[in-house]
Amino acid sequence: MRVLIADFDRARSRAVAEACQAQGFAVDRARHGAAALETALDRVPSAVVCPIDLPVIDAVRLAEILRGNPRLRHASFVFLVKDELDAPMAMDPRDSVVVSPWLIEDVIANINAVAERSERFGDGKPESEIEGKLSQISVVDLLQMFQMNQRTGTIRIFRTGSHGGGTVLVRNGQVSDAWIPLADGSNVCGEKALYRLLSWHEGRFEFVPEAVSDGGRITQPTRALLLEGMRQIDEWQKLSGDLPERETRLSLVVARDRIPNHDHPLTRDVLDAVEAYRRVGEVVDHCAFPDYQVLRVLYDLLARQALVHEATHPAAEGVSTGEGVFSSAQLRRLREWAASLGPRQSAVVKILVVAADRGAMAGFHRALRSCGDFMSEPRLVSEPERIGGLGTLGHFVLGEGLNARVIGVPAGPEHAPLWDVAAYGALGAVILPTDAYGPGLEETEAAFQRLQELDTRAIVHVIAGDEETGSDDPDGDDTLGELAGGGVFVLPANPGDEQIAVLRNLFARLVP
Repeated sequence: MRVLIADFDRARSRAVAEACQAQGFAVDRARHGAAALETALDRVPSAVVCPIDLPVIDAVRLAEILRGNPRLRHASFVFLVKDELDAPMAMDPRDSVVVSPWLIEDVIANINAVAERSERFGDGKPESEIEGKLSQISVVDLLQMFQMNQRTGTIRIFRTGSHGGGTVLVRNGQVSDAWIPLADGSNVCGEKALYRLLSWHEGRFEFVPEAVSDGGRITQPTRALLLEGMRQIDEWQKLSGDLPERETRLSLVVARDRIPNHDHPLTRDVLDAVEAYRRVGEVVDHCAFPDYQVLRVLYDLLARQALVHEATHPAAEGVSTGEGVFSSAQLRRLREWAASLGPRQSAVVKILVVAADRGAMAGFHRALRSCGDFMSEPRLVSEPERIGGLGTLGHFVLGEGLNARVIGVPAGPEHAPLWDVAAYGALGAVILPTDAYGPGLEETEAAFQRLQELDTRAIVHVIAGDEETGSDDPDGDDTLGELAGGGVFVLPANPGDEQIAVLRNLFARLVP
């Protein structure tokens, strides 16, 4: 088996090469992505080992180019990443990641897995591989065919007019897993993903016979899954004229405890998602239940007038103003900045929110939720007590498959080891002192100093305004305004146009 090591780090590249040669593998080395591409076209590798931030042609783009070539589409990639957040958003099932400090034994273990797969199925393009158009054979017929022939492998399905696609794993003819990557870095998984894929009729598919591990998120027999999927599609078509469109924005206008079956897991999941995302498309994507079931609940809630379209009920309590934080020019600059970094963060730009006090972070999260382009993490809506630790608060949709993920980071000294990991590749940071003076300011000082040492490109400070006046006056020698670096913003406590304006201005400081 041949291994291509594409790495700008000479010492690491040499160490991996020597370990591969000790295993009996043929090895080629390249310093950057362009050289790796040229080498791979000349001598086809079974495995490619490369850091995610490979220069000239980055690792994710290199994988896309190589797999566009029929001779190279079955190469497996071992990505070397700084931390789990840097892994590609939608990895091929054959690929793997090794997290810093990139132990040689971990790299070799992943290469050995590729070798085992190659020994079983061969390095070249399998003769039994099937490719085709969904207009010629439906996903249902395809799965029935694999079931009858008890095939094992990976089916990739690409829908016309959309980026990316879905993946279905079959083992001895039975579907064991399925997933569809979303633009925010998450996935639609399991039976929900399979039922959605069954409704795709325009596009193409390919089947790669390869080993599929035991287990998976789908345990029902394939025959039962297909029958249920077809039933849901049939019901969906009957109601298609009445179901809300994906871009429709919804608002809950009655107390949850007044809604019938509000404690049922399906209804509760839908209500949580409505409060977090508001747009029908995001609600459907982020509920764990199948699409048709989610849409049917939304249909019923709209019919009962528990939900309303925001456009027809702008004065409803808790309704977002719909105003976005980023202008079109700022969105364009953010996308350009992310592209200049390569795939280091995949399709996600990181913005840190650093706070020593859970209340400060919770207050900032509430303010973000008033922004029309911010999508809150659903669990934080139903379980706000979770806010305060390291974790995602939500994300801004930037377009073209790119998102700005807002990550909460504790400022307490016991969390100092997390600061370096969280700040790697971040767009910038928002510091939330509990007060503009003395101890309240000192609680975030250490984290602020460390972010400066790490060359975090932009840092702003935000203090909460008085609940009655909506403002504060950070004057004096010990105020926040005396800190070096970053702007200082006072966030009004009460939601409204002033709060949106402050958020828009502070995030503008983070835009490159």
